[in-house]
Amino acid sequence: MINDLYIGRNKLFINLPMNYGFYINKYWGIGDDASDYANAGYSATTFATTLTVQIPTTWFSADRAGIIFDYNYTEVIDRQGNELIDDPLIYGSNGGQIIGIGGDLVWDSRENLFTPKSGNYQYFKAVIYPGVSDFGFAFFEFDVRNYKSFKNGGVLASNFFLQSATGETPFYKLPSLGGKQMRGYFYGRYRDNFYAMTQIEYRKKFAKRWGYVLFGTLGNVAENIVEFDFHTIKYSYGTGLRYMFNKKERVNIRADIGIGVDGNTGIYFGIEEAF
Repeated sequence: MINDLYIGRNKLFINLPMNYGFYINKYWGIGDDASDYANAGYSATTFATTLTVQIPTTWFSADRAGIIFDYNYTEVIDRQGNELIDDPLIYGSNGGQIIGIGGDLVWDSRENLFTPKSGNYQYFKAVIYPGVSDFGFAFFEFDVRNYKSFKNGGVLASNFFLQSATGETPFYKLPSLGGKQMRGYFYGRYRDNFYAMTQIEYRKKFAKRWGYVLFGTLGNVAENIVEFDFHTIKYSYGTGLRYMFNKKERVNIRADIGIGVDGNTGIYFGIEEAF
């Protein structure tokens, strides 16, 4: 469940995503060379919520600044024969409770929130998980997006995305390659303390409400930024369909297929663009 609330002519922004459930997930180990593993599955219950409150600011020439409260309680129920989770070098093999506090900054010149055709978006956040948590660590994220329109109605969107963690980070909170930031890979196929990726996407309408996209992505994980290895970089590419069900706000329903290396593929459905 995701709740976005804008108050006072959009000057106060409150975001409160919340989820609880039983999940069957996968863990292949840590590192950019984690090999395929037949017993990668495990199951866990998770309750997670993050409260973000943002207000206008002039700090660092940003448009908004916010404070973040993050809570996550995860219990690993069944390792399903996944011996990698029992590795004594990883944190979170049984789950645990984490409580974090941090802040974020937003620079946003997009002309539309849901399907931008021009402008830029930059986002930075830092969250610290202190001693009150079962694990003490810090988490950082940087997200940069750019949109450029062409005379034929097409839009070229680009994205650079980076995550970094340091300290006793549980394996299920490590920066992870896959999913929306790298379509074509199962989210968490590769995990480590540092993750960076870049993607481009060409978007074009072919009817009043219908459109298509073509995209390509490069990315990898590493123990830290210094050890990021371009020789083992992963890639994916794909295409997708768009249906604009809300013309006034320009909100799309999307369906994408992504293809990565070593036979990795993924099919994705959602509301709004991937970035």
